[in-house]
Amino acid sequence: QWRTRYLHAGGAFKERVPALLEKLTAAAIEVDDRPGGWGYLKKAPGGVRLVPRCVEHHLVLPGGALPDPTHFDGGSLLTIDVMLKDPSTDFQGGTLCTLESDGSMASHAFGKGDALVFLSHKAHCVQPVTAGLRETLVMELWEGEERRCDHRCQRHRGACSVEDAAEKKRQRQFVEE
Repeated sequence: QWRTRYLHAGGAFKERVPALLEKLTAAAIEVDDRPGGWGYLKKAPGGVRLVPRCVEHHLVLPGGALPDPTHFDGGSLLTIDVMLKDPSTDFQGGTLCTLESDGSMASHAFGKGDALVFLSHKAHCVQPVTAGLRETLVMELWEGEERRCDHRCQRHRGACSVEDAAEKKRQRQFVEE
């Protein structure tokens, strides 16, 4: 009901669409910096060099949802959601909601081609899709190394522990054969 493809794996997103990567990153920085923005990046001592932690392609079928209203993108600084389908014709439901400081849930409607930028530590959820196919591009930016692994990496710097474990398993299988 919810499928995720990791478009940053192997550096593919950066290599194939570098202009889009730059445009999305610049948009996130501009939203943070504008009047009424968070000014989050300015507050960091010595400035912040944002790089993609992950670039995900989400396909959500009926019944698919991100139901936990306390979910957040821990470890990242800014999250960008880009709607790739038209909510008025391609799917029903699937509304992105955020948990507000007063405890209420705010709904955020956005159309095909629109992008929502928010602080990654802001709690958010996606209501169930009831019909059609909801499709989004989600990019998380952080201060760690630009990741190339085929998942949402937790390690800010150095070799990916998930990839290391998979490589060790492959090596063991090769030796056993």
